[in-house]
Amino acid sequence: MVGLTVSHRAGCPAANPFFIVNITVEDVSPTRKTLVVNVPVEEIAVEEQSVLGEFAQSVRLPGFRPGKAPADLVRRRYAREIGEELQRKVTSSAYEYAVKESKLEIFAAVGVDGEPVVLGFPALLKITVDVQPQFTTPEYKGLPVIVPAKDVTDADVEAAITDLRSQRADYAVVERPAAAGDFVRLNYTGTIDGKPIAEIAPERAIYGTQHGTWEEAGSANAPGVRAVVDGIIGLKAGDKKDVAHTFPADLDVPALAGKSASYAIEVLEVREKRPAALDDAFLKGLQVENVEQLRERVKDDLKGRKEQDSLAASREQVVKALTGAVDFPLPESAIESETQNLLRDFMERQMRAGATEEDFEKRKDELFKSAREAAHNRVKLLLILLKIAEQEKVAVNNDDLHQRIMQEAMMTRQRPEQIVKRLQEDRGLLSSLQRAILHAKTLDFVVAQAKVTVAPAA
Repeated sequence: MVGLTVSHRAGCPAANPFFIVNITVEDVSPTRKTLVVNVPVEEIAVEEQSVLGEFAQSVRLPGFRPGKAPADLVRRRYAREIGEELQRKVTSSAYEYAVKESKLEIFAAVGVDGEPVVLGFPALLKITVDVQPQFTTPEYKGLPVIVPAKDVTDADVEAAITDLRSQRADYAVVERPAAAGDFVRLNYTGTIDGKPIAEIAPERAIYGTQHGTWEEAGSANAPGVRAVVDGIIGLKAGDKKDVAHTFPADLDVPALAGKSASYAIEVLEVREKRPAALDDAFLKGLQVENVEQLRERVKDDLKGRKEQDSLAASREQVVKALTGAVDFPLPESAIESETQNLLRDFMERQMRAGATEEDFEKRKDELFKSAREAAHNRVKLLLILLKIAEQEKVAVNNDDLHQRIMQEAMMTRQRPEQIVKRLQEDRGLLSSLQRAILHAKTLDFVVAQAKVTVAPAA
């Protein structure tokens, strides 16, 4: 514990709002401190007189001109409002002065506790803050990164064109048995020891009963039951078949994990995927005049994609190198705030995709743990980047703000003027945007300094 006692005399040019204040700094953790501030009764009286004078000048009381009402009458009539303002002013002044005198590098104010500020009594305020962690900046110039080759081959172009044709494929009904790659509409019902899986695990309908569902026969990426996906190969419309399936021991549905099940399959329809022909209609749909023009466009698109892949690989490796090179305690308030931000963003995305609050409730412990781990890594990276920005004098200018606002406007389909107005009204939002830009610029700076090696082609 470190105790600081400081005395000031009224009228001192550099004096704080109080005459005599005793400050004690208590360690809560390496990054959290409590500033215990004792404000004497005399100082409360001085501050109360100041607040009372402000009220007397601004309020209107019957029979009195503004500023002429007796102080005692104003104090009685506006006792609650004056008390609230006195609390706010004393707390604010105590915080500012305590931070200055303790010489702490504040990361964030966490909270204020203590006795109410009341005229005629001294005040004891406990102000909890998180401080900037102290650490040595890791080496950030010349970090080694390995990126994929950016060259685009003829085979790459042809594969991309084949994918385009596949995306625009027709699905023709066929009478033959299903082959791997065909799309099959079917019904199936799963049971374990004669009991329907729909009753055992009603929350996972895909493992229970499905009517008229589509599956790609033999697909390795199908989300459904493996035995069903493989079992429909060789079946045609109207065929029925029973297949056995054993669930993995690590399945995320405990009631089914490691269990052996039986599935009754009925095929309703078989469709063959027929890629679009490379004809005039196909080319017109892609707004190109001929196949050669299509190849040139595809090649340019692939080049841009590979550039982005290379940059993403560089960023990922730089981030891993920076965060892995140094360890230090992180401000708990930052971890808590970032955890909540990540959880909120995840839940909003999932709810847009159809998830319910019940889904989140079932996984809340898992989601919180995952979000907190991600928050820890993100906060650590941002603190390192802030220190690098300070050392390299990376700054955010008006051009950076303008560019980010235009990007935001395009992504959210808003007018730039709307975003600017919101930033002008909310200084906290503006500060957050500036920090985000600073982090991005600093990371770009470090990536640009990296020592790049191109991985050999596979």
